[in-house]
Amino acid sequence: MLQELGFQEFDKTHALFAGFDYSLSIRSVLGGYNPGRIFVDNHLNPRLAFALTFEGYLLAGDSEDPASLKAMRQFFQDSIFTGKVFLDDDTNLSLAVHPQSWENKLPELIPTHEVEKNLRYHYLCSQVQYDWRTNLPEGYVVQRYDRSIVDDGTINDPGELIDFERIKIGWGSLENFLDEGVGFCVIHENNIVSWCSSDCKTNDQIDIGIATHPAHRRRGLATAAVAATVEHCLAKGFQRVGWHCNAINAASWKTAEKVGFVKNREYAYYFYIFDPVDHLAELGWHYYQLGEHDKTRQYYERVFAARAENPDYYYYLAASAWGEIGNTSKAIQYLLAAAERGWSALEHTQNDPDFRALHGTPEWQAILKRIEQNARAA
Repeated sequence: MLQELGFQEFDKTHALFAGFDYSLSIRSVLGGYNPGRIFVDNHLNPRLAFALTFEGYLLAGDSEDPASLKAMRQFFQDSIFTGKVFLDDDTNLSLAVHPQSWENKLPELIPTHEVEKNLRYHYLCSQVQYDWRTNLPEGYVVQRYDRSIVDDGTINDPGELIDFERIKIGWGSLENFLDEGVGFCVIHENNIVSWCSSDCKTNDQIDIGIATHPAHRRRGLATAAVAATVEHCLAKGFQRVGWHCNAINAASWKTAEKVGFVKNREYAYYFYIFDPVDHLAELGWHYYQLGEHDKTRQYYERVFAARAENPDYYYYLAASAWGEIGNTSKAIQYLLAAAERGWSALEHTQNDPDFRALHGTPEWQAILKRIEQNARAA
């Protein structure tokens, strides 16, 4: 059985977590800068350690000891996948491991779920190379998110870019974030349309992330917000600013590189949704993004066989995957199911190249009409 350590015992795990050189979150937890939890197989002499941090969960130590493997498997089953023990989210698990030999043990540790492996990039920046002031579009203002904005009742967040619950988890409270963290936003007509904020920190480094309202993307706003945030962090004495993103998220790492971030390394993380049917759908989406539509079709067929009702976009993705190979009957079946469940992305559907074979069918215009009605209702 795993045992939770108190903060005063975290130093016992320093050596075990040393391999996570890209993870500022574990260093922030070990240093007491940001909240986190650590569980071990033996609190006197740990050979295995499992950390819950703001940027994901980390598994480290001896991957060959049978007793430790049994304890870890039981912990996943009884505490993690039940949502009983969590830090940020009790519905899914983002897991990194060290040494890499743990990867081969994951099917044994989590036998109920197929693993989704994602390649990640870690970037660092010590000098801003982008002049955000001269490149900011007219009508937009970059401003630090501080007490003046919090108290200003005229500044709105229509896209709900600021996740206050996540801020509370990562920093303890909004007040602590305002004092210890960093946030910058882009404002347009009193609306926050882009938001860059710190996730965690140590004495010399801070990690940041970005979110931009869909209606205001492709205007350089994310680049401006990130550059302003990094500039402020470096001016305040941080030696480096960190950035993490999925390898397939080209928009994210291109933004980072434009600002002046340099790739430090690649690593992998393993993602699980606790609900087994939703996890199958997640695997379908994962392979859809990779262009492996055959696997997408297989996973969504398993989803629909396991559960009668699902979110509209599950059916849309299945329809797109079937349309990609020219199976019009399956594509129409699932696209109609998506429309019946509220799918409202009319322009996206019209421009989806996977539906070209449907354009000449009598069902196509009827489906578009239904989607248009959904869009108007939304």
